[in-house]
Amino acid sequence: MKIAFVGEAVSGFGGMETVIRDVINNFQTEYTGFPCEMFFFCRNDKMDKAWLSGIHYSCSFSNIRLGFLRRAKHIHNFSNWLKKTEPDVVICIDVLSCLFASKARKKSGRDFTIFSWPHFSLDHKKHAECVVWADYHLAISSGIKQQMIARGIDQKDITVVYNPVSRKTEIIPQPEEGQPAVFLYVGRMKFEGQKRIKDLLDGLSHAQGEWRLHVIGDGSDFEKCQSYGQELGIDTRITWHGWQVEPWQVVRNEVKKVSALLLTSSFEGFGMAILEAMSYGIPCISSDCISGPRDMIQPGINGDLYPPKDLQQFTDLLNQILSGQVKYDNNLIPATIDKFYNEVYFQNLSSAIFSKINK
Repeated sequence: MKIAFVGEAVSGFGGMETVIRDVINNFQTEYTGFPCEMFFFCRNDKMDKAWLSGIHYSCSFSNIRLGFLRRAKHIHNFSNWLKKTEPDVVICIDVLSCLFASKARKKSGRDFTIFSWPHFSLDHKKHAECVVWADYHLAISSGIKQQMIARGIDQKDITVVYNPVSRKTEIIPQPEEGQPAVFLYVGRMKFEGQKRIKDLLDGLSHAQGEWRLHVIGDGSDFEKCQSYGQELGIDTRITWHGWQVEPWQVVRNEVKKVSALLLTSSFEGFGMAILEAMSYGIPCISSDCISGPRDMIQPGINGDLYPPKDLQQFTDLLNQILSGQVKYDNNLIPATIDKFYNEVYFQNLSSAIFSKINK
């Protein structure tokens, strides 16, 4: 059986690419005779391809300005590729590709099963309605499953598969009593918009107690976030690490002790930083945004949730950590995410796919 993963060109640096690469490598390692290939719809040849090492891939290029003509060319190119490659399963990593795959299936005359596997909140993406062109659906969070149902998809055709994380042998401890709390942010720098770093900085500026913040990540608002920290008078407590190839290596080797990971997003696709943090025993304070955090955070056990944009509740949670009123057991946290670990994830994902195509 041959599996094709298809989608629009990606940056090559995100968590989505890591998950896709790991899934393909797992399929090819665990299931002999299950070759996987990728096909990308591109406007140019600027996609970083380092993450595709060892993966067979092809691209359709079209920079035609008129959208319907550009899409027609992509569908034509993909149809020709399907005739040569003859996949049994096509997994679409974004919503627009579901439309392309359905049209190309008809055009090519090939018979295969189409799965959608979107990695972002449907309510915040263009062409979200195109997800309905897939036969079956792999949702990475319960929130995305609800978004699919809201678009008319039968829930029996949806399987929540989440995202995977590897088990760790190391626990990153909290600072000793009497030492400043150490908070962590790992992700893109968006001042407002999706990530709402403004809320994170505002909340910390009102927190009562000694703290330090480590920020790992880059983005279009990096300097704006730094300037706002200065404006609030908290810049001396913040270390800006910028973009890092191995962010968790920086946490282990440089930060070393963490009180909590903070996430103040207005929406997420999943929130992989939460899962990575918990695999090291780090508790997480997050907005209860759509989608992802609610699937991972068990309030009072491995972290806590607050309503998105509710600065008062966010600050209250910070103060509870700073005062010692709330304490999380780092050693217990990794066990709270058992269903997300690689061995469970890959088994569930395989079952979700094979159970549909064997009907």
